[in-house]
Amino acid sequence: MSTFNSLLRFASGIVFGSAMVADEVGAQVCAVPAVVAVNTSIALDTCQGDSGLVIACALFPLTGPAAVVGLQLAYPVGLVSVLSLTPGYDPALFLLRSHCDNSAACGMAVNSGVVVDTMDLGEVDSGDYFLAIASADFDSISCGQITVTYSMTAQQQALALDGVFRSSISAPPANP
Repeated sequence: MSTFNSLLRFASGIVFGSAMVADEVGAQVCAVPAVVAVNTSIALDTCQGDSGLVIACALFPLTGPAAVVGLQLAYPVGLVSVLSLTPGYDPALFLLRSHCDNSAACGMAVNSGVVVDTMDLGEVDSGDYFLAIASADFDSISCGQITVTYSMTAQQQALALDGVFRSSISAPPANP
């Protein structure tokens, strides 16, 4: 097992029941990432991704360009799954908090070494994130076609829509 894989949290699984968006998302860069909506999938070509992001989580060197999408987590629940559609391409997932650059801190990183990588979002705080998807494995080809899915159960979606856990909500003012 490589040092990279031993430092990451391993996960696997497939998320079913999501709608597939047929068009590739043009904005796959840190500056203006497309936002992945709940219970939808988007198809991306990491070869058209951000080539300026060369280190993920301020630690892992990337071996190819990174597709970057935004995730808005009002309540930290759900799963993000990435399915590689290109034989030989093994994407890794890097959840970057607050900003997207080579020094961004990591909310979580996953590389299971299988066709589908799954990240459980229940282990991070609510807030806005950037999900960078790139190869960090020198044995993998440097880029490829992927499908990204962000899914929640009906119960999880109800909690997220409730708004109680939104980071933008502040405490009520103190009584005079």
